[in-house]
Amino acid sequence: MLKYQKVLELDDELYQFHLRQKGYYMLQEIVHFIYKVYFKNEMVGLIDYQLGYRFSMIHDDKCIWIGLFLVDESYQRKGFGKEILNKVVKKYGDFYNRIQLACIRDNFKGLVFWKKMGFKEIATSSYCNLEVIIFEKKI
Repeated sequence: MLKYQKVLELDDELYQFHLRQKGYYMLQEIVHFIYKVYFKNEMVGLIDYQLGYRFSMIHDDKCIWIGLFLVDESYQRKGFGKEILNKVVKKYGDFYNRIQLACIRDNFKGLVFWKKMGFKEIATSSYCNLEVIIFEKKI
């Protein structure tokens, strides 16, 4: 029988497990990309996105799905999130016409950020017993 333990802080066991998951980071075959973002040689963010995918697990050649978007708390509200997003738009804007993502309803900073970036709520769903809002932005 499986046992579950809520993660309350990062520890060595979690870090070592993460390092063993090499297959996840090899999904970069054309459509899945994960980038660490640096400022002055310090990692300040991470973006994980997939091309040709949209909400409800439907293939869509014109959509980008952001699966994970993180900016270090000490670098938030300094323009880094906007710059990371703009880099994706600049890189793919000629080939894709929208970006979608899910944001946990209780993530108030995230909700404010995505709305400020011009994303509109298009649906609600749930993920691991958490209510999420699906956002979309035309590019």
